[in-house]
Amino acid sequence: MNELYINKCKMFIDFMLSQQQWSGITKINIDSWLNNFKSLKKDEQALVYKLLTHLIYFSENDVIDALKNGVYNCLSYYDILGKQKESKFSVSNHKLSTIHKSNINKSCFVPLLDSDSPHESANNICRALVQQGIISADRSIFINHVPDLVKHVELDNLIIVDDCVGSGDQLRDFWLNMRVKDGNCSLAVKELCQKNGLKANYLTLFGYDKSIKKLQEDFPELNIHCVRILNDQHRVFSDCSYIWENCDERDKAFDLFSSLAKNAGIPIYGYKDLDFAFIMHKTIPDWSLPIFWKENSDWNLLLRRKNSNE
Repeated sequence: MNELYINKCKMFIDFMLSQQQWSGITKINIDSWLNNFKSLKKDEQALVYKLLTHLIYFSENDVIDALKNGVYNCLSYYDILGKQKESKFSVSNHKLSTIHKSNINKSCFVPLLDSDSPHESANNICRALVQQGIISADRSIFINHVPDLVKHVELDNLIIVDDCVGSGDQLRDFWLNMRVKDGNCSLAVKELCQKNGLKANYLTLFGYDKSIKKLQEDFPELNIHCVRILNDQHRVFSDCSYIWENCDERDKAFDLFSSLAKNAGIPIYGYKDLDFAFIMHKTIPDWSLPIFWKENSDWNLLLRRKNSNE
């Protein structure tokens, strides 16, 4: 039974790779990572393949779709819904598109982290916004350039852009501690928005529901938008994990992976004790299981983290 299950998993993996559903990862990456488990028994290997085939993986196309939906929902959903209600849903698509374009033209998009970290994933998201034609290049700027931009163009919205939220610590630090020079003043981002009459928004593509809710409670002045929500069912070792058939199987998986991680000298849990098996195109957050992204002489990674802090 285990052999049959493993073969089915291998077929599924080949399909996901061939269809670019796991974009940014290769067969070589998969084989190298699976090499960590070559000495395991078949029933243990079956647990490894079960984890691998239950990755929450957002491909390049998924990310682009999330970007488009996120910008629309953040800036224009309620405006357009209001117009539609007023006209009894008779407004033309051209008119609705014009409203959305106008909202974009009165907005600036800043990556969560500043220009001192040019390789951060949030910067890649801003770059994708421009490359996909969702916004113009002059609307994607670093936070320290906002004071100069508001002097030259009409702006209504400042949108802090991020790829994903695990603990929410990065946004919390950015919102509370980032300082921006505006003339002779040094302002927090919140103060910068208030001074210039900007509506403050935070747009992230993917996020953990508990962290998103806590951020919304802590910062009511910040309009927080998350396109795709993850919850405890998506965590690998939670009581309600979607991966395992029952608690016994989950416990066996935990014992196996924690033992392997310990022997390899890497932690079993990710940042803030989170345990997702989450990957987006060419990016894996530190709140996914470290067995996917850590490496040393005893362990092969699945995907390298592209983060300036690593």
